[in-house]
This record gives sequence, structure tokens and C-alpha cells, in this order.
Amino acid sequence: MTSKTPVAFRGGEAPKHLNQFWADLETSINYATKFNPYRKTAVIAFHWENDDMEVEKLERELLGVFHSSYGFETESFLIPVQFSLPSLTEHLIAWSRRNSGDDTLRVLVYSGHASSAGTVAPYWNLGGRCDRNTGSLQGPQFNWWGVRETLEVYPGDSCYIFDCCSAASGALNAYNGAEFMAACAWEQTATSNLNFCFTRVLIDELRQLDGRPETLASIYARIFRYAQQNQVAATPVHIPKRNSPSVTIGRNHSRPPITRKSEQNTYNVLLSVKVREEIPLDPTQWKQWLTRNIPPNVQSANITIEGAFQGSSLLLFSVPVEVWTMLPANDSSYTFVGHVKSHIIVPQPVAHTTTLPTHHAVPPARENQRPRSPDRKAFGSPGSAPFR
Repeated sequence: MTSKTPVAFRGGEAPKHLNQFWADLETSINYATKFNPYRKTAVIAFHWENDDMEVEKLERELLGVFHSSYGFETESFLIPVQFSLPSLTEHLIAWSRRNSGDDTLRVLVYSGHASSAGTVAPYWNLGGRCDRNTGSLQGPQFNWWGVRETLEVYPGDSCYIFDCCSAASGALNAYNGAEFMAACAWEQTATSNLNFCFTRVLIDELRQLDGRPETLASIYARIFRYAQQNQVAATPVHIPKRNSPSVTIGRNHSRPPITRKSEQNTYNVLLSVKVREEIPLDPTQWKQWLTRNIPPNVQSANITIEGAFQGSSLLLFSVPVEVWTMLPANDSSYTFVGHVKSHIIVPQPVAHTTTLPTHHAVPPARENQRPRSPDRKAFGSPGSAPFR
């Protein structure tokens, strides 16, 4: 599965100057890993009055984690079946106004049903009930895009977390809104089983972090990497805000921003880029060329040049998931190759061998494994005891 819009998978077109390539990587690293503490943080969760999936219990649990572990102000709203659109719009506008200002973060969480829509559909409706056979919404519904555009005019950062079918439809190809984390991709079905849903896994990841600051991009990457172990029924999607760092989820602390290294030896993304500069033919010159041009920040972030091809100026490189998701999706210089769990292991021809740092491969595993039994395994990323 993917963690970006389809436009991010187009073939690379415009060659990049090498210094711009490194600059893009440095920017993406900073956007994905730099912690920015907030003076005030608030989260609101909303679901339908006629909800047929019983999401309220899980919603309360998520709000409880935000409040107890992260110190967020929490609020919930029940979308009425009568006058649903004006009621929700008025409430979210008033809530956004109360929680606006510099150094503030607003998190909006939706649980429920949604219509199937792609990246260029004219509307995307939310509803409380759907036909189990056809997937069509039943009863009151409204276009979310008409609500969203009224919420981001207030000062401060905001982000959306949506657990519903076709959840990534909250962002279009030309999306230029707040950061968005979705339970599944465009026109994809999310599970109605609350034991394997996205919200369940998100709760467990936040509990493991226990208030420690982490960017939303990195939280997404943790869930994405361990989708198989967590038995999550669909692979989530992350859409960053353009030209902006990922928001920080953490307890409010008055301290300077912190930057951490990306996780080592984990699920990475293999990309290609064409550079304008000619790649040296001699292996010694090639190593010197890399040493001279890669900034220290990039070297420490588990970004690896996997290969180069003489005569084409084509580079293959791998990056952590959170760095990839923060690269601009509309930059045609980069081409998605695939998700990988190791660095290149096939030996290159002896005459052209270039010795790069050795990385130990992670044992391979299938992606997005379906649940095997009603008894779910421990939630969250490896390395922590199950929560009770």
C-alpha cells in the first residue's frame, strides 16, 4: 500500500541540481523530526448520532489518552441527524476560535462512514449509516470539504485524523490544507471491526509514547512500518501540509525545539532521482564526490545512496517513511520505486564496485497482513509490553 497521493508515483521528469537534491532531503528531515512545543493543545472528536458501528467507546478512549498522557484539552461532539451540516459547522468554528492563537495546536478527529471518492471528485460526503451490501451512505450526510475550508482561517496549527472508508479523500491532488492522517487510501474500505481499526492502533502508539513528543509524520511512520504486526486491516495514509513541518504531538513544555534522528534499520522507501551533475566514473572519485556533497544532517538520518548508473546521472536512494512523506508530492524529479526493508544486497560488478556503509538487512515480511483470529495481538510498535 501507499502513503502518498497517486501524483507522487509519476515518473521523474526534471533533473535536479545536486545541491537542491540535498536541500530537499534536509528540509524533509527537519519537517519530519523537529519537535515544536505548543503553548496550548486541544482535540475534538465527532461522530454521528445515528452511528451504527458503536465508535463512541473507542473515541472516548482516544480522548482519554490525549488528556491523561498528553495534557490536551478534549471535547466531543455528536453530529445530529437534524440540521447536521450547520450544527457541526457552527460547533467546529466556535471550537476553532476558542483554541486559536500563536503556538496552539488543534486536532480534529472523525469516526464514522464516508462515501467512496478519488483524488479529483467534486465532493466527499460523511454519514452515520451505510448499506452493508453496496457501501452507499444511508440517511443524513454532507460534504466535508465545505466544512473544512471554514476551519483553517484561525491562527495556530491544526491537523485532521479520520477513521472511515476512503479516508484519504479528505485531501485532493491539489490539497493545500492542514496536515491529514487517514485510516485508508482513496476509494479503499476501512474495517468496521473496532479491534483492528486505525483508531485502535493509534491509541496504542500514543500510549507507548506516553506523552513524549513525536511529530505526526513519525507517528504515522511507526503505524505504517508495523501494520502487519499490529494486524491493522488497512494501511493508513499521511498528507503533509505544504511547505510546513509536521505538527508535534506531545505534552506542553517550555523548551527549545528538539531534533531527533530517524529510526534506524526499519521500513524504508526506495526512490530515484536524476541529477544534472555528471557522476564520476572512477570509484575513488565517486566516493569523494559523495563525501564532499552529502551534508552531515543527511548522513545521520538513515538516508542511503543505494546505487548510481554511469551515463544516466540516475541515483537510487532510500529514505525513512517519515522523510518520504514530507517530500513534496508534486515534485516530478523524484520517482517512487518501492518499499524496502534492507539496503541493496546484490553485489555490483567488480570493476565498478563502490564501498558504501554496510547496513544489516531486516528479515522480510508480508505487508498489510489480514487479521488471523478474533484474538488480537498486542498493539503498537515492537519493544514494549502489552497494555492492559
